[in-house]
Amino acid sequence: MQFNIGWFDEKFISIFNSKIRDTFDIISERRPGREGKMRDDGMCCLIRKDGQLELVKSDIVLTGPQRIAQIVQCKERCKDGSRDVFFANSHLSYPGHEDPDVNNKRQEKEAGIILEALSKASIEWESTNSGEESLEVVCGDFNSNSCGLAAKLFEMNHFVNCQSAVGEQMLTSIGGQVNVGVTHCDHLGKRVSVDHIFLRLKKKQNTKQNRDNKCAALALGYLDTKGTRIVCVRCDDIELEGSAVLSDHRPVTAKIAWPRTTDQVKEILSSEIYLNVTRPLDPLEPAWGIVDE
Repeated sequence: MQFNIGWFDEKFISIFNSKIRDTFDIISERRPGREGKMRDDGMCCLIRKDGQLELVKSDIVLTGPQRIAQIVQCKERCKDGSRDVFFANSHLSYPGHEDPDVNNKRQEKEAGIILEALSKASIEWESTNSGEESLEVVCGDFNSNSCGLAAKLFEMNHFVNCQSAVGEQMLTSIGGQVNVGVTHCDHLGKRVSVDHIFLRLKKKQNTKQNRDNKCAALALGYLDTKGTRIVCVRCDDIELEGSAVLSDHRPVTAKIAWPRTTDQVKEILSSEIYLNVTRPLDPLEPAWGIVDE
């Protein structure tokens, strides 16, 4: 479970902890501000204590003057050959520049910093872990849709957009259009779709893996030939405006099947991955993706 916390007020933290501290491991980081001061908002990841994943460690990554990301490493709770899952909790810059190209390139640079941080974590994992593969999840508010340079950079590095893959599955199996809808109402009142979940199966350098092969199966959410795949992505259709609204984003859940062997296809990750991200716009929409009512 993961979401962004908008403030770090002591009273709020006290209430928040009283409700979930016994249920989740809480990893929160404040954003840096101007002149060495910290901002009142930041990022947070929640790992269910009795779930199938346990927290290993977390690192903060500075992606911009006042932007951060979190690299959170988890391990399966099992006795025989536990595998690792890496989450990159992301929040890219708001496209406030009048030139869309400037906004796009800034977000692409931030995405590149996140990729470098994931690569560093993978190198450390390879040197200390006997397992042959790990799962990498990049998620959060990209402030741009699936046509943006940031999203394309992840896809160029063999990540698959979970919602796009599920959309492709629907189009392939039943035909028709996939309505992805509005996912966020920003501070200017614009209704947009800017949040993403990207997934990649990472194998050790000494294992056989054709990293240059971008096949149709990957676009459909099938990450290997043994059944690792994106099963479904669900979105909660909550209100985005009103006095009682706690978030201006619509949360979604992604369910991933990650079998251990080719003989036994077993969905070992189900409700453990909850992300405060939403579905990308239709690929024909512009990078910022304003949705007409």
